[in-house]
Amino acid sequence: MGVIVKFKKLNFSKYWMEILEQLGLSNNEVKVYLALLELEQSTATPIVKKACIPNSKIYPVLEKLIKKGLVSYVIKNNVKYFQASSPENLMEILTSKEKEIINQKKEVSKLIQEIELKKKSSKDKQEATVYESLSGVKTAFNDILTSLKTNEEYYVFTLGEELEKDELKRFFGKYHKERIKKKINVKLIANKEIKSIFSKHHLYRNMKVKYTNLKLPAGIFIYKNKVMTVVWKDNPTAFVITSKNNYEKYKEFFEEVWRIAKK
Repeated sequence: MGVIVKFKKLNFSKYWMEILEQLGLSNNEVKVYLALLELEQSTATPIVKKACIPNSKIYPVLEKLIKKGLVSYVIKNNVKYFQASSPENLMEILTSKEKEIINQKKEVSKLIQEIELKKKSSKDKQEATVYESLSGVKTAFNDILTSLKTNEEYYVFTLGEELEKDELKRFFGKYHKERIKKKINVKLIANKEIKSIFSKHHLYRNMKVKYTNLKLPAGIFIYKNKVMTVVWKDNPTAFVITSKNNYEKYKEFFEEVWRIAKK
């Protein structure tokens, strides 16, 4: 039997910590990530106490976890509250090392199932979450795929001319491959100015697209009581607002534009 690290709600053995370290996380990163799973949402000081790491290390460790897409943060009254991101992102890290750690992948899958059960039991929250860096944006998009069920649908006001970038072509190519595999449908509205770009590089199965000359918000993804705004510049960032009322207003606006847009 391994040494047990006891939290109030979850128990993680020394073995689980070793698995996460094999994914490329440092010892302090593992401690902070597991502490955040327990705390759910917290400022830095309680994380330091729960993770038992030096106070001087907490912000550098959190920054590294944010870049890896494992931690995000919420701003309340100008104060940052950190939280562990979807554990599905561990699978993204694990897949890149699949040849080396096939056995560990099975164990991490079990850990994810336990975490997801805990997340599903929590009450719905109304909040704004920020995902920074390419890894963070991948985590945000993965939330669309994990939130929706087979044959469910979400709605998009597409990004603009940046869709011509090779980086975005690769990103959405991989994303839509997973979306198609999960049989999730999508409706998109794009500006007519980028019709040639979109029709050439961004058309996929289970997708309906219309075009309009209207000046619309760009990079808006509307799904499952959430609205995500994506800004793709030097540091890609996704802002996700969880609010049923906000979701319904954006969906209503999308449907109105959809009625008058053209194929």
